[in-house]
Amino acid sequence: MLTLTAIGMNYRHPENFRIERPNGSGNMLLLIFKTAAQVVLGGEKITVRPDSALLYNCDTPQLYMASGGVYIDHWMHFETDEKCPVTDICGFPADSPVKLSGTAEAENIMQMIIREQLSALPSRDLNLDLMLRLLLSKLSEATLTDTLAASQPYSETLSRLRAEIYSNAGRFSSVAQLASRANLSSSYFQRLYTKQFGVSCYEDLLTAKIRTAEYYLLSTDLTIREIAENCGYENDVVFMRLFRKRTGMKPGEYRRSGG
Repeated sequence: MLTLTAIGMNYRHPENFRIERPNGSGNMLLLIFKTAAQVVLGGEKITVRPDSALLYNCDTPQLYMASGGVYIDHWMHFETDEKCPVTDICGFPADSPVKLSGTAEAENIMQMIIREQLSALPSRDLNLDLMLRLLLSKLSEATLTDTLAASQPYSETLSRLRAEIYSNAGRFSSVAQLASRANLSSSYFQRLYTKQFGVSCYEDLLTAKIRTAEYYLLSTDLTIREIAENCGYENDVVFMRLFRKRTGMKPGEYRRSGG
């Protein structure tokens, strides 16, 4: 189990800020740098860019400091009773700063951890363990996304768009509309999308619309026409025809069958 010891977000320090722990902190320390910083690892001073992360092992010497200006970071101390190293569990490298493709997801999870830390419920420790693992997993994904972004233009833009498609499919009516959001031609946008996700944008959009329809059919009393509109179809006949083609059932039949 991973056990949270202490956590803080957006801690701000002056330009002379410096932390030195020759014997480590005695527990795992995760840093997410929001400003540039200087880090000394293995006797070598490294300049770390904003939106980078560093996971210190328990006994790794810690020496990090501001880099010519105000220093801001998020930090988290935690312990583990796992027999295998934390890096084997989460896939995030230890004792080496890593540039992230983005920190929004990690910051959202850290805020959840802070709120959960205040809970008095019996499930608190288990929830914190799960959240800590999710945080480390998402940071690991962010390093992979950064590598992908370096090798493929518009990777982050496409990832955001795909998330929007699956969270609110009814907003989008065509691939051309999505391509316009990315400031790309439809043909180039579709090539990049298929290359990155292994499925065409058109197919993803249809899948998202059908999943949305299935959710409304099983969990609401909305009419078929209202569901069609929520999925982005002005014509409910077209919607019903597509739904039957994709699922093998009419919307009403799907609702009655319970999915």
